[in-house]
Amino acid sequence: MIKSLRGLHVKFSGFSASFRHPLTLTGVQISTPVPPYSTILGLISACAGRVIRPEDTKIGFEFKATGTDRELERTHRFQFKRGVLEPHREGQSIMHRQVHFEPELDLYVTNLNLRDAFDYPASTPCLGRSQDIAWIEFVREVDLDPVEEGDVGPTLLPRPYPPRGLILRLPEWMENDRLGYVRKTGPFGFYMSGTPTETKRIRVKGPGLHHPSDAKSPTDVVYIHEWLKPAAVPKGS
Repeated sequence: MIKSLRGLHVKFSGFSASFRHPLTLTGVQISTPVPPYSTILGLISACAGRVIRPEDTKIGFEFKATGTDRELERTHRFQFKRGVLEPHREGQSIMHRQVHFEPELDLYVTNLNLRDAFDYPASTPCLGRSQDIAWIEFVREVDLDPVEEGDVGPTLLPRPYPPRGLILRLPEWMENDRLGYVRKTGPFGFYMSGTPTETKRIRVKGPGLHHPSDAKSPTDVVYIHEWLKPAAVPKGS
């Protein structure tokens, strides 16, 4: 029998949120419907003031918004000239960015030692980009009781859950431990993403489902994510 978990329920709110799709480099900056797990780890790391890795905690979440639309954004372009970074010769530009408005993130973590990170965040939490500033509504301890099925809100569900939403291939986490180098991605997984503006919860059955003790309904559940393991590196590589 799987034991209940003790965890933290942290509620974030904001004016806007945008989670750049990792496979989109040019054109309209589209956003994933809900934050990837790598973004959630980054959010927790910002609050903790240190890198939070998958081995530090399990996480689950729901992400909601009142609407999603395109935003017109002015950009400042730069160029390297004679080894110096300076404003681009063609000046400023504009771009379209997909944005979720009035977002709410209900985050669940199983590491109770992270309480101080949310009570006294080391830096301003953001729901995506740095301009998508968020604030913390509350932090409370909850029981997470394992169940076989229940109603989930907008989140990321892995296989073998049925594809009832947008299918995304996303990294589990990012490694940014080498100064001056690009970030390395952890393993990629396939996920079914909910729609943040959807108000009706979806009935699912499968592993990792837990009923929070502060849930509004006895049938409400949240998926607590099991981190993927990195692929083995061949010897001599």
